[in-house]
Amino acid sequence: MPWHKHAKFLNPDACTGCLNCVNTCQHSALSIINRANYQTNKQQRKFINQFLINNLLLIFGIVMILSGLSLQIGYHMSGSYKQNGSGKPENIQSMTYEQINKIDTNRIVCGFYYQNWSTIHKISIVIFSLLMIYHIYAHWKWYKSIISKHLVSKNIQVITLSVLFFLVTFTGLIPWFIYLSGGSDFSRFVLIEIHDKLALILVIYITLHIIKRKNWYITAYKRIETQKVIKNK
Repeated sequence: MPWHKHAKFLNPDACTGCLNCVNTCQHSALSIINRANYQTNKQQRKFINQFLINNLLLIFGIVMILSGLSLQIGYHMSGSYKQNGSGKPENIQSMTYEQINKIDTNRIVCGFYYQNWSTIHKISIVIFSLLMIYHIYAHWKWYKSIISKHLVSKNIQVITLSVLFFLVTFTGLIPWFIYLSGGSDFSRFVLIEIHDKLALILVIYITLHIIKRKNWYITAYKRIETQKVIKNK
């Protein structure tokens, strides 16, 4: 492939480092790399990748929060059985989540129906979860270091945020799978109720996390803009 060339060394142990192979390879599959520039470029790529992931987390996190609040305030809270003054309905285990909460799925909230908001929320949860898993994987050494060095108490906010994320994701996605598999709507009801309460706490922690790292976003943006100016010159 012209854009992704490879070279195979039949006897790599015989290499003396003369670099004649670079000049004689007719396919230009070999080149000399400046180690200092290579490390610098590697760090820049890592930084840009981190900046991109963090921004995608921010975007889909906002979408997830807004869609979740629209469902919770626009439908779940406004149609709860608690408002009818008669307590929990009878035969609750044979009813759907929408019936239990007396949700009007045909009502429009901010231009969307209940099903639209639900779909947006589920998709944003899935994408945000994948990005968050990658984010945690990329910072796994940091997590291991604070545990091994007993620094959990000094980083309790980040640890709590991570735990809350997994709990909110679990209680948000499992009801979806229960619905798709035709499982118990009562179990779905309980998990969604837990999800709603934990999500409100998660929103607070995410907001604090973003505020705490606002200087990083500003510095990162300026650094990328500076790199663009240097490349253009």
